[in-house]
Amino acid sequence: MSDLESQHASEAGRQPSDPARARVARALRLSSLFAQVDRSVRDAVTDAALLDVVASDVAIFEQGAPADTLVVLGRGRARVERVNEEGESFPLSYRGTGDVLGESCLGGLLARTERAVAMDEAEVVRVPLAIIRDLCAQNPAFGGAVFALLVARQRETEDRIESMLFKNVGGRLAEFLLHAAERWGVPTPRGTLISAPITHAEIAQVIGSTRETVTLTLGALRKEGVLDVAGRRLIVKDREALARKR
Repeated sequence: MSDLESQHASEAGRQPSDPARARVARALRLSSLFAQVDRSVRDAVTDAALLDVVASDVAIFEQGAPADTLVVLGRGRARVERVNEEGESFPLSYRGTGDVLGESCLGGLLARTERAVAMDEAEVVRVPLAIIRDLCAQNPAFGGAVFALLVARQRETEDRIESMLFKNVGGRLAEFLLHAAERWGVPTPRGTLISAPITHAEIAQVIGSTRETVTLTLGALRKEGVLDVAGRRLIVKDREALARKR
């Protein structure tokens, strides 16, 4: 066992000593990257991390900024987007509570290749890249978890490219809704409520369509009884029927 692991193993029974540390510890427990790792690893990350609250529509980090921290969303949602030379942005993905942001820093990039924007007030945990690298070297299980995260992100990108190339708008929309229902779905008597209030324009940007086309296609799905609405949120009434449209 390393000195770092020994130090934190002796403290395995301790509780967070202050509210901020408790909130950092909670965020790590909600993260798939940190939830299953050794307590010594989570304690080391908790001690090194900084807690930040970011207001809605404010950047969590900017494209081109130094890639020196890994970010975990302790609460809230974020939109990850790329900004082109003309200053136009397009979304790459959406992340929620427990998700990791800025993982490109793990591959050795010196600057952020994307921007992350809080979609509502977000509680953000910033973990210095140096501590992540040290823990990967000292704890093979954690290193494996980091590698699995990078592979998962690559797979998401490949799946999105495949969808854009080979599926029509209806298929891409169905796929988006199924992923959203899996990520933010809440069971209700009417079906699976997608709790994130994602707009038609945001959906259109993600699937490579227009807001008008998305609105028309969603309307058709409602007429078929596949979808319903609750205010600004969508309800998936028939997942099997939606899956057949992918």
